[in-house]
Amino acid sequence: MFVVAIIAILLGVVALVVAGSNAKRRVVASGQAPVGSAFRSGGNVNISRLARWTAALLFTLGIVLVIFSSFFRQDVGQANVLRDWTGNIVGYETSSGLHPKWPWVDPVTFDVRNQRAVFVTEQASGEGDNIGGLPDGPQITVQDAEGVTANIDIAIRYSLKPDSVIDIYSQYYNEENLRTRLIFNDIRSVVRSVPGQFTTIEMLTDRNSVQAAVLKALEARWQDDGIIVEDVALQEIRYGEQVTNAYAAAQEANINVQTETAKLEASKVSAQQKVVQAQAEADANAILNASLTTAILQQRYLDTLKELAAAGNLVVVPDGFSGLVNVTR
Repeated sequence: MFVVAIIAILLGVVALVVAGSNAKRRVVASGQAPVGSAFRSGGNVNISRLARWTAALLFTLGIVLVIFSSFFRQDVGQANVLRDWTGNIVGYETSSGLHPKWPWVDPVTFDVRNQRAVFVTEQASGEGDNIGGLPDGPQITVQDAEGVTANIDIAIRYSLKPDSVIDIYSQYYNEENLRTRLIFNDIRSVVRSVPGQFTTIEMLTDRNSVQAAVLKALEARWQDDGIIVEDVALQEIRYGEQVTNAYAAAQEANINVQTETAKLEASKVSAQQKVVQAQAEADANAILNASLTTAILQQRYLDTLKELAAAGNLVVVPDGFSGLVNVTR
């Protein structure tokens, strides 16, 4: 904008010079003044009204452009590197709002909000990924600790450190170069290397650990690059059909083992309960037998006779007879 302002002002000067030169030639050609004088009407050259208006508009435009080029607006979530017309960096700005600058300084804007990098299964043209938008690249093929190949779909959320934009500009010039030359390459590299720490079963059953390992590796990788890893979403790990079938068979066998083990444990518990119950009954009988002395049995015998007599029954007990005979009236 500053260059345009300078051009407008120069055009205004050129318009006045050309108009004055043309007016001077017209005066000389008309014979109203000698050659080399170019003065009449009190020594002034009459410049056309159109030339004067054109020059005034160009001057005004130039001044307005200079004023506008002395400020720049910065939105929330942005950071700007300030670069002069020679290409030198003269500063940076991280706060939002309207900021002054020299007219010959241009702001280079970087987005420091959360951004995403998504690598998912190759899809038909026009289809998006499963979190909205188009993917930044295809699925990433990896090998685990056992040398088994798998394909991974992954989404990374990251942001830029505002106070690192000068270094980012110096190395990559703009965000597009940063993404293609650093971020995308590092994501592919890290996602390929991390699965080498995990077995096939761990990859299939402990996705959270794999995800945490990728996050930690990216944080270490970008520690000095001004990039913050916000989140890693390991969306899918796909092994070949042979591996998944073997894993399914192993899972089914494991379930069967667990089921039979549970049944055996239940049988053991039931048997133990019966043993405890039988022991309790035996203990109770032993205590009861121990408590039935001759005196207690005689007393219970007499108590039974009283209960029968009270109910209106006639009880005959022959001498020497140990039993009872109930005679109804």
